[in-house]
Amino acid sequence: MTVATFAPRVRALCPPKSRDTYGAGFDRLVDQFGPTALEAVQTVELAELRDRIRRDVGEARVRSAELRGRQLRSYDPDAHGHGAAENFVRSTRFFFRTAVRVGLLRASPAADLAAPDRPPAPERPLTESELAELRRIAGTTGQDPLLDVLLLDFLRQTAARREGALNLRRAHLHHGQRAVTLTEKRGSTRTLPLGTALLARLDTLSRERGGRLPQDHVFRFRDGTPLTRRRFNSLFDRLDRHSEWSEQLDVGAHWLRHTTLSDVAAVSGLRVAQDYAGHRPRRSNTIERYTAVDFEDLVAAYECLFGPQ
Repeated sequence: MTVATFAPRVRALCPPKSRDTYGAGFDRLVDQFGPTALEAVQTVELAELRDRIRRDVGEARVRSAELRGRQLRSYDPDAHGHGAAENFVRSTRFFFRTAVRVGLLRASPAADLAAPDRPPAPERPLTESELAELRRIAGTTGQDPLLDVLLLDFLRQTAARREGALNLRRAHLHHGQRAVTLTEKRGSTRTLPLGTALLARLDTLSRERGGRLPQDHVFRFRDGTPLTRRRFNSLFDRLDRHSEWSEQLDVGAHWLRHTTLSDVAAVSGLRVAQDYAGHRPRRSNTIERYTAVDFEDLVAAYECLFGPQ
């Protein structure tokens, strides 16, 4: 069987949440190796394609920034493209691992295909003045400042990932408990404290835009359709255009998460911050089990940072 003829089966077997990410990698494999038999693909060829993808994406990003007048931390193409190459490696591993699983190959040529080392992340906690500037820009630009400011406030106070906002339903707003339930990576769920004022703003936006039932989305556009991942991109691109400092850093939603978790760790310690983030240690000793973080610890950290609920 060839790479091209096997590709539709791989797409069908790919988890829905990974299809968008892996799809580009599958397309690259078909373009490069379409008529090649699965067993004829070699690891060195995959490595060459990985490196070409990284180089092409890096050059394209620098070229685009120069044409559009956008700021980058570095204009060296080698400083970019690592994420695209890493996604290609992940999709390629899945592609050939699936071929092994269904009995078409004895071993995967991508098993030893390494992802490129990531450069040091520029992320750091944002300062209060930087947070205030981003909020001001969100509230004075764009077609839906009400949604954008609410989204920033939600991300700031919950340290939620994108999925936390996209998955948020009306049933997850607990007004009596003054809390919110988040569902994020791989379905992991946690409940965090949230102030009554922000809960009310979330409820009002959802209701005024058509949210009625417990399962209805909270974050919605003016026409009632639920928030999409693309909104995050357009929002932070707009913040970059109106800020003199955020574009070079490539500030995004994860910067708010980083900021809040750093603040929680500063006022309540690493273990509370870990729970706030939804991180679970793989192993815990007896003392850690006896002194587990509880909801009141999270409330104390929240109120220390954001005031009484």
